[in-house]
Amino acid sequence: MDIGQAIFDVISSPNVAYLMLVLGLLALVMAFAFPGTGFLEIAAALCLILAFLGLSRLPVNVAGLLLILVGIGLFIADLQIQSGLVALGGAIILGIGSVFLFRPDESAFAVSWWLIMLVSGGSALFFGLGLHRALRVMQMRPALSQESLIGAQGVIKSPVSAESQFIGTAQVAGELWTVKSDEPLSVGTPVVVVHVEGLTLFVRALAYQPASLPEKKEEITNG
Repeated sequence: MDIGQAIFDVISSPNVAYLMLVLGLLALVMAFAFPGTGFLEIAAALCLILAFLGLSRLPVNVAGLLLILVGIGLFIADLQIQSGLVALGGAIILGIGSVFLFRPDESAFAVSWWLIMLVSGGSALFFGLGLHRALRVMQMRPALSQESLIGAQGVIKSPVSAESQFIGTAQVAGELWTVKSDEPLSVGTPVVVVHVEGLTLFVRALAYQPASLPEKKEEITNG
């Protein structure tokens, strides 16, 4: 048996395929909350590809899959509403969809109950409490220090390019921020904040050429 077939057999296990599916969808939710990092998007794509390869060999129940997607959708909605109850509802629907992910008449293909409870309970705690509080803290910072951030300098930590829709991350004021620019910026490029919108900082490359220098030279020449 070659390595490819061995991997295919592993991801075709109901528990592994289910875990890859949920991890991929949750990574998408995190990418929606913290866009531009690149890592979350890649992790989501990889997990979902492995999940769909595994599920292609399993008796998937469409209704269960749709319930899982609805649960994930409620997690995304909770990022906007931030009520906590919406995330709890999403976790419950995610759990119900997980139970019925595979057709009932195929009892050999079933997700372990402990895995379903772990995923559903962990998602409820993470999205309903942890991420909810983290987003509240992050949303308070720009509102309180928006004016002070304009003109602040930083360094690009993940590249800003056309492939990422000119969105990346930068270390500004000692913290990692999502940044956007009109030009491509490579890692390590010094930048300056020109505008703040929500949790996103609009930056441009920092130029170390003060405009006053030519005027001074001109004055010396005239003198």
